[in-house]
Amino acid sequence: MSDALLNATLRELSETGYAGTTVARIARSAGTSKQAIYRRFPDKTALAAAALANGFLAFRPEPPLRGSVAEDLRRYLVGLAKALTETPLGGAIRSLSSYRDVSEFAVVFAEAESGQRLALRQILIATPFEADMETRIDLLLGLVSFGTLVRGHIPSADDLEKAIHLVLGLVAPRDPRPFSGLPGT
Repeated sequence: MSDALLNATLRELSETGYAGTTVARIARSAGTSKQAIYRRFPDKTALAAAALANGFLAFRPEPPLRGSVAEDLRRYLVGLAKALTETPLGGAIRSLSSYRDVSEFAVVFAEAESGQRLALRQILIATPFEADMETRIDLLLGLVSFGTLVRGHIPSADDLEKAIHLVLGLVAPRDPRPFSGLPGT
């Protein structure tokens, strides 16, 4: 399977959305023919799913260093955020998110999430932060996914640092403002 074809597909999905993406434009962009694409893929959906899977595979996080859980989390989350904002992967995900129920895409999204969760489990396992691990993972992935895919920007280093420290319980919560009664009373 040609990386040029899969990369061209990701770019098209990112730039024109799934509905606007055509096999003819992908073929032109990849320097191939529609017939050559249809020999490999039965339809646009199968091609888009393969491109999305390849895009997720291109994000290969560095293994945890095991010196600092917070640093390992920061390195992973910064890498993920960059993959979602600095490559066509993020745009392709946005264009396909409303098609998550299509079986080909559902499988790719589920496998990508499993891989992300596994990477974060490997960072948190056998540490004092292992308790409530899945919730901690949800919070961290939610920050990056929402920031990059919904808001369209990388969460700042400061935001990531605060989230990591809050999730790891390294920062005591601030005292709430004193209760002054209900508004309007």
